[in-house]
Amino acid sequence: MIKLSNLRVTLGAFNLAVDSLKIRGGEVFAIIGPNGAGKTTLLNAMAMLVAPSAGTLEIMGRDALAPANRMFLRRAMSVVFSQPYLTNDTVYDNVALPLKLRGQKDAAAVAEALELFKITHLKDRNAKTLSQGESHRAVLARAFVTRPKLVLLDEPFGSLDERVKASIARDLREVLKASGAAVVFVTQDQAGALTLCDTLGVLVGGSMLQQGEPQDIFSRPVSAEVADFVGVETILPGKVTAKRDNLCSVEAGGHTLMVVSDCGAGDSVFVCIRPEDVSVSVSADAGGRRNNFKAGVAAVAPWGLEYKVELNCGFTLQAAVTKQLVDGLGLKAGGEVYASFKATAVHLIKRII
Repeated sequence: MIKLSNLRVTLGAFNLAVDSLKIRGGEVFAIIGPNGAGKTTLLNAMAMLVAPSAGTLEIMGRDALAPANRMFLRRAMSVVFSQPYLTNDTVYDNVALPLKLRGQKDAAAVAEALELFKITHLKDRNAKTLSQGESHRAVLARAFVTRPKLVLLDEPFGSLDERVKASIARDLREVLKASGAAVVFVTQDQAGALTLCDTLGVLVGGSMLQQGEPQDIFSRPVSAEVADFVGVETILPGKVTAKRDNLCSVEAGGHTLMVVSDCGAGDSVFVCIRPEDVSVSVSADAGGRRNNFKAGVAAVAPWGLEYKVELNCGFTLQAAVTKQLVDGLGLKAGGEVYASFKATAVHLIKRII
């Protein structure tokens, strides 16, 4: 559906450089990254709203940079911007607008789009009176009314509260499955991306640092920058001092860590440990985990539905624990516990000195 190579976009002092990206028909591809990473710029290039300075961009097998193909390609796609722009008209007329601009009347398509996003009961309301959640549903219905082959979404849930976001994301996922359209959406919301996407890309500083299945990216980031963005709270410089079979001994933070990895003896590495993979107890018994350290509790703070515990093991280690565990162990700053994690829970990234 989309194939780009050596794409370069320059906007003032900002440079976007994406060497390679392929998105299949029917695939939902999410691009995540921090503010200023170039996510919207990349999406706008795909939407033919920004002209690349170099590289190639193909959409549906056609050269998207050739003026002769633009009208055809734009009619085959829908673009949804981060703000739900609606005209001062009824919800029905807003959803029907893309058809009207094409000189078409298709009441069945409008009715289907309204039903898909559960806003049929709002069809006679003025769009300017809608809540934020209802406005997002109307904009999404408008995007799908033409049955596009490609849908581009810019921060589709950015301004919504968690309950409304979850509801719309659930309905959108069902629509995507049924439509067969390829979808590209950009967001800072990692949870929202994981809810919808088949494939994930991480864009940082104008470069696509990693792309692949979400689980691979979150469990095996290829760089410290990716690891930091996807929530790896503990990133330590270290060195592999020995290896037997696939079990590495890694010197890091003043300790020897045991890690299952493809890295070899002598490799300089970053040691990445996610907080949810760290167990905390008052006992030295690690329950079969190869890594077990006595630790001082530096801080305990709420973290979503859990608590984050900052531990000092000679190096700083973050652990995610339940409220029940905090209460049961009496976890508080100044206490002492044992922190443990499995050799398979640690991810090593080779680094260049």
